[in-house]
Amino acid sequence: MSDGLFDPKASARTASMAYGLWLFTAILSVLTFMAGREIFIRTYARFFPWDAWQVTLGQGGLSLVNILISLPMAILAIVIIIGGFEYQHRNIGKPQGWLMLARTLAVESGFLLLALYI
Repeated sequence: MSDGLFDPKASARTASMAYGLWLFTAILSVLTFMAGREIFIRTYARFFPWDAWQVTLGQGGLSLVNILISLPMAILAIVIIIGGFEYQHRNIGKPQGWLMLARTLAVESGFLLLALYI
């Protein structure tokens, strides 16, 4: 087993590009969180429009739906940010690291486009 001490180090350009792309995915994960939450709340309000009016009176279940949607999506955003950094740090400059960044960017941009068109 290797502890990583004798592995070849990535160049500064490769490392800065990889960490820059990771930072971009971290920012996109926050935007994806907000867009996903909006998608679910809009869909709920389309099916139960009377509930949206009751929120102004302090009643209804829209605030509960907001909480039930926000918690798992916030956990997902945290997993993307922390897990993505750990994976990128361990696989910097390797094809696995670039593939994971590409997949993450594809899923996040797809979700943002879905939010745009729904």
